[in-house]
Amino acid sequence: MTGLLVQIHLIDGSLYNGTQAPDSLYKYGMGKYLDAFRKFNTDSAQFRKSMEYYTNTPDKLTAIYDNVDKRIKALSDSLNAEQAKERTRLLKKDSLKTDSIKKANLKHKTPAQKVDSVKQAKTKKAMDAKIDSIKKLKYRPKPNAVPIK
Repeated sequence: MTGLLVQIHLIDGSLYNGTQAPDSLYKYGMGKYLDAFRKFNTDSAQFRKSMEYYTNTPDKLTAIYDNVDKRIKALSDSLNAEQAKERTRLLKKDSLKTDSIKKANLKHKTPAQKVDSVKQAKTKKAMDAKIDSIKKLKYRPKPNAVPIK
């Protein structure tokens, strides 16, 4: 009974996650349910009778659903682990691709370019020094001036 309930709940989940047009659950779900019943050598009438029995004995139904819960969690965990592996594989693949692109874009500087970059650095440093001195002058304390008579 546990295996059949796991299959039925998985089918329910797959049907309710898709688009739902009128009668689509019956149209697309009936075949899946019949396959599940066939797999466990039962039919819908026998399943209904079994559910009525277990509904009248809640202790047994609770035990069955504890096992159903464990199996579905195990399936979910294994699926999540596979998806995590796939994500890390894709991220690694993407990072290798960007690294090779970065390497291809790196060019060695010629001696003239090196001299230009040194000049630019010195010019920037000088400009920063001028800006700092202007800021200092602008915000310096003003003496208390006495007007001349």
